[in-house]
Amino acid sequence: MKLRNRSKYLIGVVAALVAVAAWACGGTETVIQTVVVEKEVAGETVIQTVVVEKQVAGETVIQTVVVEKEVEVEKVVTVEVMVEDEEVAPTAMAETPRQDLPQPESAVGTLVMIPEGVAPGVGINRSQAPESLMYWGVTEQLFRPNDDGTLVGPWLAESWEVSEDASQATVKIRSGVEFHGGWGELTAQDFAWSLNDTNGAITPESIHGQAGDFAAFMDAAEATDDRTLVLNFNADEPRWTTLLFNQAGDAFGVFSKKAFDEMGADWMRENVIGTGPYTVQEWRQSDSATLIAQDSHWDKAAEVSTLRLIDVPETVARVSALRSGGADWAVLPVREMKDLTRDGFGVLTTGRQSGVPLNMAGNYWESTLSKTGEPVVHVTYTHDIPWIGNPHKPDDGNNPAGIDDMEQARLVRWAIAMSINRPLVNESLYGNNASEYHIGMFHVNSPDWDDKWRIPYDPAKANDYLDMAGYPRDDDGKRFDMPIYAFTSVRDWAEIADTTAGFINQLGIETNVVKVAYSIVRPSLVARSTTTPATQWCRSDLWKPYDWVTGEEETTLTRGGFGCHMEIPFILETVQKVASESDPAKRTEYNIALADYFYEQQLKIGIIALPFVSAYNPNSIAAWPMRPGPQAPHTSPELIVPAR
Repeated sequence: MKLRNRSKYLIGVVAALVAVAAWACGGTETVIQTVVVEKEVAGETVIQTVVVEKQVAGETVIQTVVVEKEVEVEKVVTVEVMVEDEEVAPTAMAETPRQDLPQPESAVGTLVMIPEGVAPGVGINRSQAPESLMYWGVTEQLFRPNDDGTLVGPWLAESWEVSEDASQATVKIRSGVEFHGGWGELTAQDFAWSLNDTNGAITPESIHGQAGDFAAFMDAAEATDDRTLVLNFNADEPRWTTLLFNQAGDAFGVFSKKAFDEMGADWMRENVIGTGPYTVQEWRQSDSATLIAQDSHWDKAAEVSTLRLIDVPETVARVSALRSGGADWAVLPVREMKDLTRDGFGVLTTGRQSGVPLNMAGNYWESTLSKTGEPVVHVTYTHDIPWIGNPHKPDDGNNPAGIDDMEQARLVRWAIAMSINRPLVNESLYGNNASEYHIGMFHVNSPDWDDKWRIPYDPAKANDYLDMAGYPRDDDGKRFDMPIYAFTSVRDWAEIADTTAGFINQLGIETNVVKVAYSIVRPSLVARSTTTPATQWCRSDLWKPYDWVTGEEETTLTRGGFGCHMEIPFILETVQKVASESDPAKRTEYNIALADYFYEQQLKIGIIALPFVSAYNPNSIAAWPMRPGPQAPHTSPELIVPAR
């Protein structure tokens, strides 16, 4: 950026983040930035008010940013700078000064860890016991990834076989696995009870994250003796070993049935009884947790005696804790890794990467429940909403001539998709260390990807589509309102939502980001009643092969559990065909047709795909050879090698 100084009192580099509204269109225009710094006493707080004014497509965009910081100045200073003949782009993140690796503040034998968040830690699946208990080595599953990168290795399962008609799997459970706290040896009964407690079809009150996933393909599990588990399938599900019963997948906690029978559900909500190398001493959601290594374990005892998990929402605070020695390991955005690795910090990943789409909520198009054939009661069509197509009443009286409600909404979704400059999002937010993401659940780095699915950045055509759809600008340039949910449990979602909203606002769609706890919105996802688009993964992981079942959470198959903002007949048809097909090539063919459909309909508008990474202090951790994780951001804490 070229600066021309108009004041002899220029005291430093002054930078303002120009709103996405100002930089999304680019151009060669003049931007005037006026910065007023007020200060009375040296060493006290300075308030900087930054006003940015810019002409964009005939309109003036003004943004005021207030920044507080400690500086030493001796007088009121006004600085006016001009930028001429240059495209306005997001402010690049400044490189931090070099720093030495800190000495850890934690006691020897203890590591302070900052995960993505401290999720619910309840010890019963019906109450949303999360996968994080598995990822932290508290509970264990049938399978786990192997060290060689393959996804299915025996864990609690010693062996297994599937019936010829694929309706049943018989699993031999490992012997000699003890529950924490003296609750006895793990049996097949414990496993069957834990699974049935998760499954929304068996336990209707279950709010587990995968209650609907298991309901979609499983009847009740049985134990024919202490070592024999029988899994009864009512639909094909080729991912059962790699994802849904996998230590690094979307699975469930295996807890003690004896503890449940003797102590009850309320006691188990407060007490986590698993079989892993770590036990729970304390777990406080959205705050902290303390894990203690068992003296012995059937597979491998952990070398680090205590893991202290701390919930730190803000990235700046996470980095500060790592650099000061207050934390030994932290999950961080990928953009933070450049400076940290330069200064000697280590980087870890399980290989997981996930795409962030804008899920265009409220498009509940299925007319009957997939399992029973009963009519679906729709609650999202009370009002006409621009991005929601109504196949149940396609002529609602407000469509332009020759366009029904389905086509009208499709044009709106396409306009939103074309308003997003994906390369600029990658460059400005992630330093080009992420990946472009165009259509939900399909990724540019897959060998089956086809460039025909790329969404062009074309604001002019986007505006044309909105005009065609019958949403002209009013005298203030506004077409309609559209909120976006950004769940605060994942910081990137909020940041991406803010950036996306800036692009969409340029179309005259007044887009406000609603930052809210996921727990508040989740009931509307289960009830299939949400109409607010949201940035959320929803089975958007990059490692997923094209021959896997894709999109079951966008159908009525998972009713009773989590649903991802929509229910689409074509997705349901594809899920059922893929699940019942034994030929991987045909399964891939079906999913490529689904990618074509997603491209045509723009129901899950891709924005960016992010790798899951974390950083550690080598003065605390000598090594952590994480196993690959199809869903897990981290795995196998028992493999941590302490540095002291």
